[in-house]
Amino acid sequence: MAVALALTACGCLCGHRCGGRPIAKHVVLIGVDGFGAQYIPWKLMPNLTKLRDEGCYAVGRCNFPTSSGINWMSTMGGTTVEMHGYRNWNSRKPDVRAFEVTEKGIPPCVFHEIKRQEPSAYTVSLYNWDGIGFVHATNEVDFVKYYAEGSLEQRDDDVVADGLKQLNEHAPKLTFLYQHLPDCYGHRNGWGTPEFTNACVHLDGNIGRIVKGIEDAGLRDDTVIVLVADHGGLGKRHGMDVIECFEIPFLVSGPAVKGCYRLREPVMGADTAPTVLDLLGYRVPETWRGRSALVAK
Repeated sequence: MAVALALTACGCLCGHRCGGRPIAKHVVLIGVDGFGAQYIPWKLMPNLTKLRDEGCYAVGRCNFPTSSGINWMSTMGGTTVEMHGYRNWNSRKPDVRAFEVTEKGIPPCVFHEIKRQEPSAYTVSLYNWDGIGFVHATNEVDFVKYYAEGSLEQRDDDVVADGLKQLNEHAPKLTFLYQHLPDCYGHRNGWGTPEFTNACVHLDGNIGRIVKGIEDAGLRDDTVIVLVADHGGLGKRHGMDVIECFEIPFLVSGPAVKGCYRLREPVMGADTAPTVLDLLGYRVPETWRGRSALVAK
């Protein structure tokens, strides 16, 4: 009886969202590779700053090692390294047997859960780094595309352009838009360099296009934007156990959350998928270690 009472108190009295009534009809998840929280040039990113000021923002942390494949799996699947088994830099499948796998051989991800709970829900995933294709259930996404042609800037732009087309034509439940530029210039020139900052400015332009596209599609009032990164960096590297690599931005913004919710802290990258499910009113699997970051004010 004592355990039951404790669980009831946690579920009802702590203020954390526990699923149920949807907060939004649509979520646009912007995943930015290498967008370390310590290097965000806020004064040069008015679109991101506006989202922050009109929503909820916290500096979160990614998993260790601070590398891409490992952390995108946590972002997409709500689990930590110990659960999902991705251990190497850019694992294409679990290196250690995962706690649970789907027919694709990877742990359940946010797309898998949406389809399991609402088979008719329309979802979209657009990305320009092939590693993303190995950390989520592309076979359970209605429109999925990998962009391999053109300059680094053009690939990010193409992801946004096609994402806006999907928003306008299909109003997806979940639209995942991956942006690669900050990580590319971090490795090429170094995190925090002028070149890295320019990549962030380019990203901000795309964020502005996404916001405008949501408005033009008539979805502004019913859409929440979630923005998260996989890791930061130091010098021209990441993967090390230094705070510059660990700290990532975690942002949730939209009319439905403005003034009503805050983000609990500390927040982890693995909280991304549970937060998305919570926003849309879906249940978060018991096997996930992440939890919704939303707290009612």
